[in-house]
Amino acid sequence: MLKQAFFKNIFLLIPLFLFSIEIFSQQKYWLEYNARLKDVPEIELENLKAELKNKYQEDISFHYESKWHPVISIETTHEIATELSDYEWINSITSQIELVPTSLISTNSSELSYALEQIQAHYLMDSMKLSGKGVNIGIIDGGFMDADKEPSLLHLVENDQIKFFKDFLLAGNNNPFYGKRLAQDDHGTQVLKMIAGSNDNTIIRYGMAKNASIYLARTDHGIRERRLEEDYWIEAIELFHEMDIKLVNSSLGYTDGYDKRKENHSVNEVNGKSSMITKTAQMAAEKGMLIVSAAGNDGHNKWKIISLPSDAKDVLTVGATRFDDWSRIYYSSVGPEKLEYVKPDVACFAANGTSFSAPVITGLAACIWEYDSTLSNYEVMEIIKNSAHLNEVPNNYLGYGVPNGKKIHKTLLKKGLYNLSSKLIKVEVSENDYTIQIPDGIKEIVIYHKSSDKNVKEELTVSIESEQKFLIIEKEADIKYSTIVAQDRWLTEIMWK
Repeated sequence: MLKQAFFKNIFLLIPLFLFSIEIFSQQKYWLEYNARLKDVPEIELENLKAELKNKYQEDISFHYESKWHPVISIETTHEIATELSDYEWINSITSQIELVPTSLISTNSSELSYALEQIQAHYLMDSMKLSGKGVNIGIIDGGFMDADKEPSLLHLVENDQIKFFKDFLLAGNNNPFYGKRLAQDDHGTQVLKMIAGSNDNTIIRYGMAKNASIYLARTDHGIRERRLEEDYWIEAIELFHEMDIKLVNSSLGYTDGYDKRKENHSVNEVNGKSSMITKTAQMAAEKGMLIVSAAGNDGHNKWKIISLPSDAKDVLTVGATRFDDWSRIYYSSVGPEKLEYVKPDVACFAANGTSFSAPVITGLAACIWEYDSTLSNYEVMEIIKNSAHLNEVPNNYLGYGVPNGKKIHKTLLKKGLYNLSSKLIKVEVSENDYTIQIPDGIKEIVIYHKSSDKNVKEELTVSIESEQKFLIIEKEADIKYSTIVAQDRWLTEIMWK
């Protein structure tokens, strides 16, 4: 069941530079103007732009104007950018060179997608030269249409890395690249891109496992939704096990969206043991397979919780975060409160659905297994979870948090779980509020108010003023814990008495 964030088509229409990393020259800038101009007739802003264009003529060019933010992308000289900062209606001028990911500091000439930058993948891809070579990856999805035409996947075809394909929907179809766009038959193509995509022309790496061997199974129809697709999913898992494929990505989830209402699941089934598809996923884990499963995109819907089979205890369930503050992005499904263990397990950035965060973690797992093929699936999961930024205080929004490539790098070299010095500060508070001191350089924090040690009742993002040194955290009704976190830089857990 292909359940994606509803704004998929909107994101596809926005220029590429907003959602993929490009190499920006020093002559490109973000121009942020006074937000109140959004409330005045468009002609006024156009007049202001015309004024600058008239004054600077060919020395300034206007590019994309954001629909969501009071921001325009411009190209000009450093001298003119400095002058523009004096205009009353301009709040700030920021060189886009500042957006170049820190991974570029490495000697590798490739540039990373947002998700790979977030998890610091360059520690494995650049420093350790890992690329999933020798690892077999099974992908169960809805179709891989035109994957042979996608620039970032051409190397898979040219190097004969796609080893197997089975179409469970269309008998006799042996062409993995067949499909219809209307039926979302390119969903698996985008998933494959986030596992193994690498574009030599634009030097962008989308996935970590570009040299892995790929095995494809098409089990899901993008338009018709039937329970029969779960049978196909189970059959694909069992087939992959027979083929000795230990690592499988599933960016499919099953909930209540079937064509026949009587086939719908109920939220009560999301308990890790009721549904047949969940039982199969758990059995696969017990047989040594690592199933990386998308948490689902119902975080803002009535269903809200993770989909099946992501509730299986030993499946590696992946949610989605925002890129800036690492908070849960609103569509990412959350773990059921009654579940005895934490779900999702980890999370990372995905602009358009957990379907595209799960394959990032699949590529990460492939690199770990490439380095040490003797590791069990449970050990690979533990390495990934132990590295994540909330690993000491996991919750049902992000699980153990965003994995850290640097920490995984050290773990693999040490051949044992490696713990960087703990950033966690635990405090017990008997009052109704607590004042915390904010470390230097922290600009944004996320607060998780929890009814138990893992169940989140409220997630808040707080912007820190430049001179702000303290923040008062107030106890909310029925809240027993509050986690205060700033990416992987700062972590405090308040236990309210």
